[in-house]
Amino acid sequence: MAAIRRFLFTLSLALCLARSAYAKTNMELIVNSVYQSGNGGKQAFDGTGDQALTLYEPVLYINSQLDHNTSVFGSAVFDTFTSASGKAFDSDTGASEAAGRGGLNLIRGWQTRAGFDAGVSKRYGGWQLTPTAGYSSELSYKSVHGGLNAQRFFAEDNFVASAGFFHYADEAKPWDVAAAKFTGFKPKTTNSLNASVTQILNAREIVLAGISYTRQGGFLEGTRNTVSTGTLTERANEVLPQRRDKFSANARYVRGLREDLAFHLDYRYYADSWEIRAHTLEPSLAASFSDEKGLLRVHYRRYSQTAAEYYRAGSYAGIQPVMTSDSDLDKFTADEGGLQLSYAPEGGEGDLAEWTWGGSAVYYKRSNDLKAVILQFSVAAKF
Repeated sequence: MAAIRRFLFTLSLALCLARSAYAKTNMELIVNSVYQSGNGGKQAFDGTGDQALTLYEPVLYINSQLDHNTSVFGSAVFDTFTSASGKAFDSDTGASEAAGRGGLNLIRGWQTRAGFDAGVSKRYGGWQLTPTAGYSSELSYKSVHGGLNAQRFFAEDNFVASAGFFHYADEAKPWDVAAAKFTGFKPKTTNSLNASVTQILNAREIVLAGISYTRQGGFLEGTRNTVSTGTLTERANEVLPQRRDKFSANARYVRGLREDLAFHLDYRYYADSWEIRAHTLEPSLAASFSDEKGLLRVHYRRYSQTAAEYYRAGSYAGIQPVMTSDSDLDKFTADEGGLQLSYAPEGGEGDLAEWTWGGSAVYYKRSNDLKAVILQFSVAAKF
């Protein structure tokens, strides 16, 4: 919390010193909650497969338009989460038990995370540059990250080319199951490149295409994941390669069906050096109402992936050079459906701020026995 307070104070001071008469500041508070259940978690320590999880996450976003070409933005997050099964993810992997002894948890069995991100967006003629930086910290993970995104506008902004580079200097602190203690932080690095183009075809149609490449190195294991090395009571930490290369390509098509209705279609292909291949298809409809003061979006998402070459659902015969039973690396298909609603009523004369209210609800289910309900509520003010 101290890190968040320092970040908000610094950002607020910078905005006060730099703002001009042109400036407009947006503040948005989003509260996310996730309720997850499932009994297919082969990585769960107690062998039950219980993947129950509850998460609460408030996020504060701030954006200030300093002038026609410059904006400053930032976000701060403080979340808490717990596993319903103490042995499945928490107690016997050290994730919550050790935190409880150290007095870091709000409630026994809960973990907390704090983080912030900030950036500046500046336009120079046909170019727009956006450097960003951030930090987050929790009991068993820390992240320092930064990046730069560049956009080039052509044909009166009807065609946009974008490219970016992002670097994450992270550290993970695994719990040694055999020794029943933390082993100290281990480095994990991530470097990512992406590029995309967007073209307005006509008054009703827009298309986008993009690619990305990511390389990860260092400690890539999950800090809570274990494998069976015999009976249910014989468990060991998972072991994964220290390198992973990821590639993705995506496309989006948007068509206006009426003045108040638009159709979106998104597709993404993913492949990595661990032999996972995945396809994502997401059609959606967005409709405005009440003289464009409200927006309703309904979507369906279908996802399918192959298993990683290192995945094994059953037991290992002793310690192996590479071994994982993480259900996220299994072969599965997933279906997701949901809706999102936002409404910005007209304010009265003399109001200090323009308000927007919103929320969303999503149901997610995948074939290897995992279900989740994701709820979100947001309130935004523009000064």
